[in-house]
Amino acid sequence: MIIKKIFYLVLSFLFWGICGDPTVTAESIDQRLFDQIHTRWQRDWLDGPMQFCTDAGETEMGIAICAGVGLFGSPKARQSAKLALTADGASAFITYGLKNLVNRDRPDGPTERSNSSFPSGHATGAFALATVFSHQYPKLSIPLYTMATGIAVSRIYLGRHYPSDVLAGAVVGFGTAKLTLHYKDKILGFEFDTFLHDLFCKEENPDLPTDQNNP
Repeated sequence: MIIKKIFYLVLSFLFWGICGDPTVTAESIDQRLFDQIHTRWQRDWLDGPMQFCTDAGETEMGIAICAGVGLFGSPKARQSAKLALTADGASAFITYGLKNLVNRDRPDGPTERSNSSFPSGHATGAFALATVFSHQYPKLSIPLYTMATGIAVSRIYLGRHYPSDVLAGAVVGFGTAKLTLHYKDKILGFEFDTFLHDLFCKEENPDLPTDQNNP
C-alpha cells in the first residue's frame, strides 16, 4: 500500500543518512530494528515494566484518565480532558481506517483486519494524550512524552508491532492532537448536552401568537 511505502521511504532516508548505505531497504531496516528491540533487548527484569507500559496504553486506561481529570480536576483540567478525549477519539478513528486500509500482518501473526498491525493504536493514543496534556501543562512534557515513548517501545518489545507501526501511530497521534489544539476554542465552546437538547427536545407546545383584539 502507498501509505506503508511512504513510511518505508522515510525509514530508508534516515538509515541512509546515518550509514551511507544505499543498498539497505526500508523493509530490512524495519525488521532489523524489530529484531534488535524484540530479541536482543529481552531481559527478565524488563518484561514487567514493558507489560505495564502496554497495559497503560490501553484505550480504556486513556478514557479513564481523561474522565478522572475531567470529573475531579480544576476548570483547566476539565478543559484539558475535553481536548484530550477529542484528540484521542479522532486519532482512533483515523487509526481504525488505516488498519482496515493497509491490513498489515502483526509480527506474531495475522489478526482481524480492524486489528491489524499498521499503525499502532497504543502509540496513537499515547502520543495524542501526551501532546494535549503537554500543551496544557508544559512542565509535564518530559514525563508525558517519556511514558508515551515507553508505551510505543513496549509494543515492539512484546512482539505486537514493527517499528514503522509505532512510528506511524506516534505521527497520527501527534498530528491529530495538534489539529485539536488548533481548534481549541471551537471545541471547548461546543456543549454536547446543549446540542442534544436542541436536536431532540423540540418544544411540544410552542407559544402561539395571540390576537390582541380578542380578550
